Amino acid sequence: MNMKIKWGILAISALTLFSCSEDLYDPDKAIDSQKTAYETAFEEKYGEIAPDHDWGFGEKLTTKAANPNSNEWSNLTIVPEAIQEAEKKMVTEWFETHQNPTSLTVSWTDFFVQQVSGSHANMDHLVAVDANNQDDHINNFNAHDGDIMLMQNSGTSSFGYFNSMDSQTHYKYTIQNIEGSYYVGFDFEATGQNPNQQEAADGYYNDWIVKITPARYKEAKRIFAEDLGNIGDFDFNDVVFDAYITEEWWPVHEYNVVITLLAAGGTLPLYIGDEIDENEVHHRFGVGIKTMVNTAEENHQEIPPVIFRLKGYASFADIPVIVGGKPLKAEVGKAPEKICIPATPDWANERQSIEKRYPLFGDYVKDPQIEWWKE
Repeated sequence: MNMKIKWGILAISALTLFSCSEDLYDPDKAIDSQKTAYETAFEEKYGEIAPDHDWGFGEKLTTKAANPNSNEWSNLTIVPEAIQEAEKKMVTEWFETHQNPTSLTVSWTDFFVQQVSGSHANMDHLVAVDANNQDDHINNFNAHDGDIMLMQNSGTSSFGYFNSMDSQTHYKYTIQNIEGSYYVGFDFEATGQNPNQQEAADGYYNDWIVKITPARYKEAKRIFAEDLGNIGDFDFNDVVFDAYITEEWWPVHEYNVVITLLAAGGTLPLYIGDEIDENEVHHRFGVGIKTMVNTAEENHQEIPPVIFRLKGYASFADIPVIVGGKPLKAEVGKAPEKICIPATPDWANERQSIEKRYPLFGDYVKDPQIEWWKE
């Protein structure tokens, strides 16, 4: 029988554990006890661990320079396919027939923009707005021209266009998911002082439509982690994210990590990066701590991936994954609390042990050369 053992259960008030010997409850010892129970359960389930097993974190890092030009996109990323006429027609008709649709929220720092359709000559350059409320001009795009553009270290908190009629930037947009892809539609308006600079929006966001697609880096790694809150399930989906590391040289030399947060199957506070509120994975998804995300659980929510950036980590092993104030580890030859592999496989559903999803995982524990995710 699986037992749900949460950090909070272990963190009993020190007052209730005060004894005549004046020994107080030590939460660090409780966490260590939890880790010991986890290691014991892992070895009981999968057997002896290969003594040289580094769980994918020992691979030498190969970095790429940031901000590539368009000729390098195909080497760096998986570039979206060109939009075909059938897709353009279908999406344009959707925006033409849905007035004032409720906008979705996506949070990506790295993404592609592709032209779908545009019908207004006064809609000039396109802008994306990042988390710091800074406009990022998307080059080579207006309502009648533009093919594809890779945006790096930018943002999708909102979108806008420059209106040459009133010389203002307008943020009259909506984001929609149509048959699994994301599109931004704009409703033209002009609010100049003169009558010939004025035009009211009509609630139909079909005057300019672009497709946005989260960037996928070819050399990214996928990290699966267990938060140790449920000893014995070993689904490794308490957090799932991809990580890609670039070297930035201007204005200072530093490493920049692109994190694509994919799933959160745990119900404990868990942080990627420093243990601050904005780095808590449920916070990133915009849900409460007890809500599972993208794990096919009854009470989970389906939410788009979240892409954000961290600075200062030069290897995948360095990226902190923190629960209960302690970083999850992948020590050589010991039961892993996180695993690093190529960014290709799906993750196990909630309550589905990873070897049920990938039967070769048990063999991988004994032989790190087995590519269990390729089944």
